[in-house]
Amino acid sequence: MIVSSDAELPHPASAAPPALLALIAPDAGMDRQAKVGKAGLAFLIAFACALFAAFAQSARVDARSATLQKLETAGQLSSMSDRAIEDETRNAERLYQVMRVAWGAVEAPAFLLAGALAVVVLVWFLRGRVKGRGVFPVAAAVLLPGAVANLLDGITALRQTSLPAGPVMLSPRNLSAIFAAFGNPVSGAALKLGNAVDFFSLWAAVLMAFGIASVGEVPARRALIGTLSAWLCLRLVISVAIGGA
Repeated sequence: MIVSSDAELPHPASAAPPALLALIAPDAGMDRQAKVGKAGLAFLIAFACALFAAFAQSARVDARSATLQKLETAGQLSSMSDRAIEDETRNAERLYQVMRVAWGAVEAPAFLLAGALAVVVLVWFLRGRVKGRGVFPVAAAVLLPGAVANLLDGITALRQTSLPAGPVMLSPRNLSAIFAAFGNPVSGAALKLGNAVDFFSLWAAVLMAFGIASVGEVPARRALIGTLSAWLCLRLVISVAIGGA
């Protein structure tokens, strides 16, 4: 007769990949990801979602309005035939498609390397010490919120009849847009604050904080404060750069 104890029974939470568990339980999931997780699964998910978003947007691009505006600004529109305008539009769409797919292919590897560097720098800054092989697994798990955003962008893009050839807001990203999507729009100071806070970026910062706490043996409170402070500074720099562009 075989007697099974509770310790021998499978636990669904334990069976789940730690990187995926981290999306709903950042503290426990990132601790397991740093100690026993691997970078491969999370990286492949992020890579696939980035490519999906890139191909979806490329399939729906329509550069006609942008091309007409460009030609009119250059003073060339009145002297061009319809055939020449169509050729210019087609070339602009092909250029956008190549650049968008190329960025989709390099997005996940670039962010993985940047995330790994950020983990090492923040652990050093927070007076921790990197131990083990958890840096890249943590950096890979931090890619997953962005992967969710890319997945939603790709689905939203495929539901459109056409998209402009350039940066475009597809799925809600900031807190204001997310509240509005759920029927709870905000206004005034709350709207300005919500517009400045990218939900998926904040989600990734929280994951990184718990990953740093584990991989660098940093107290969780210090890791959260330090990581979120660094994230806030980065968001301010990006906002200033975009606003001044």
